[in-house]
Amino acid sequence: MLVYQIRADLVELVFDPRSEDLRVGESLVLREADSGRALVVQVLGFRTVTYPALIREEFGLQAGEPPAPDEPDLKHLKVAQAKVRKLAGRPWENWDGWIPHREVVVERVGDREVLRHCVADLGNRIHLGRTLQGDPFYVEGQALEKVNVITGAKGSGKSHLAKVLLMRLIEQGAPCIVFDINREYVHLPPLELDLFEERVVRPGIVHLRAGRNLKLGIRQFGLGPLLTMLTRFGLPEASALYFENRVARLLDEIRERERTGQKVPFIGIDQLIQLAEENEYYQGGGSLWGGGDRVAGVINGAIRSRLEALKNTGLFATHPKEATSVQEHYARIRNGGALVIDIADLPNLAKVGFVQAILEMIKDICEAETSAESGRYPFVFFEEAHLYVQKASIDYIVTRARHLGLTSFFVTNMVSGLDEVVLRQADNLFLLTLPYEDDVRHVAKSAIIDQETLVAFVRRLKRHHVLVVGQATGGYPVIVKVDPLSGVNTAGETRYFFRPRVAVG
Repeated sequence: MLVYQIRADLVELVFDPRSEDLRVGESLVLREADSGRALVVQVLGFRTVTYPALIREEFGLQAGEPPAPDEPDLKHLKVAQAKVRKLAGRPWENWDGWIPHREVVVERVGDREVLRHCVADLGNRIHLGRTLQGDPFYVEGQALEKVNVITGAKGSGKSHLAKVLLMRLIEQGAPCIVFDINREYVHLPPLELDLFEERVVRPGIVHLRAGRNLKLGIRQFGLGPLLTMLTRFGLPEASALYFENRVARLLDEIRERERTGQKVPFIGIDQLIQLAEENEYYQGGGSLWGGGDRVAGVINGAIRSRLEALKNTGLFATHPKEATSVQEHYARIRNGGALVIDIADLPNLAKVGFVQAILEMIKDICEAETSAESGRYPFVFFEEAHLYVQKASIDYIVTRARHLGLTSFFVTNMVSGLDEVVLRQADNLFLLTLPYEDDVRHVAKSAIIDQETLVAFVRRLKRHHVLVVGQATGGYPVIVKVDPLSGVNTAGETRYFFRPRVAVG
């Protein structure tokens, strides 16, 4: 191989494919023969030689001379385009702009060597699959914290990768929470506990189905998320203001009763409906224009109708024993397990407010872990977050992650739906096939990876192959074939009208 030219951080190498079998994603070292200084480069793609005569000149061959026995056949030569990644040394270092002279020795670098220099190992190995050369690929668990993006075209294997990550994390004893909008995770193995010895027998999931075995009281739900849900159900702003003021006073009264040791009544959706029936939210009274009682009826009626709609979602407990304690369920999976929050049955209008309520509980869990100095912070998976999480909540999660201790995984095939704040704050990108230029340009807004690498790699990835780059790989792009999960059903609930009538294969 011969260095043809170096422009900025792009290197062109001339090689004969009959004797040198290069692959996209492969790493090479360009080492100066005299000084020993070297660059690590990664192959992005290939092209044919445009002007063989110039290449002949580069090889130092005179025009008109007969070819030497070991001279390459110029018509077969190709040019490998590579990207400068690191300065080769012990250890490898970030490139500072230095380039070698022409007299270099080109050496292949195995994936195992790349991983040794770029992937940290603090004893928390999360095994995900194998490199293109067949070497085991793992990431350090700590390097997965705090903000991760998993994205790719539909059918590329992003949900499978998310499940592999989830199962590997809980095998390592990590507590996880999954917002499951399409029932992708409900078939994973259930958590098995030894209640007598208080230990995990088999890591797995706890399936919490919103409106079924996951119902909340009003105090658990919180006033903010409740207002969000009411306004999404069409409650006018003025009526929402009256509702907020009255419920805030009610909650203050309950807290005061708690403080003084008095018995605290349970507040459910029926109690709020009763307040509307008694005109407690707006009582009317004197008015310059008259009709105060009629206005009170309109306002309380508007509030009541929306509360009835919320009641029909099944999310709200009617008595204390029906209310679910998310914190108690979290305690079950603190040493390895996942709470799968199944929101598939919820109407779209209810999803945002409900998830906002759960996120507030997750925030409380993080703060409790910090206060106790126990550090069992959750890893939270969001499938298609843009469909049910407000932008303000996403911004809060990614910008406050380091302070809360929370780690997030945003899983989506709607690449354009990824908020730029998420991309710019991401610590790791897990990129599967992205065939569209607009998607590639959008992901390139992340500071982790350059557009040339994206174009070269993600548009040609095979199914269940992922480009991993970020804190987990020391910033070095690595292509990985994701492991299957043997004995685990990782398929989502895809329903078909047509069924196979003949044997396949």
